[in-house]
Amino acid sequence: MYKNEVGGFVLRLVLGGIFLLHGFVKFKEGISETITRFGEYGIPFNEIAGFGVAGIELLGGFFLVIGFSVRFVSLLLIGVMVGAIVFVKFETGFLNGYEFNIALIAMAVYLLFAGSNLMSLDRLFNEKEKSSKGKIQFRN
Repeated sequence: MYKNEVGGFVLRLVLGGIFLLHGFVKFKEGISETITRFGEYGIPFNEIAGFGVAGIELLGGFFLVIGFSVRFVSLLLIGVMVGAIVFVKFETGFLNGYEFNIALIAMAVYLLFAGSNLMSLDRLFNEKEKSSKGKIQFRN
């Protein structure tokens, strides 16, 4: 086991947990409240965006926790956070504004490029990890 895999695993769990909870809260408080808030922020297509963001946060967070489609989900979450900065937090400034969003983006960028296979479903589907019986193998 490599040290960077442990680090990626921790990042995946923390980032997934944060987004899972944020998505859950959006549905729990009522998706109509989220849609109304998105409209007040001036987000275009606020109904579609409300369902989309809440769904990406909820399902994406869950997928990160279980390690399924880590890289794709990370890309979606980066998009959600960029949208949050542009439409909601940018005018507030960095401090007490979008610094948390930048930290989440940095975590997601790491997972986008490095992935995270430790204790993940992605590992089950990874061709490199599958048994290669009957195949010709070359040594490096």
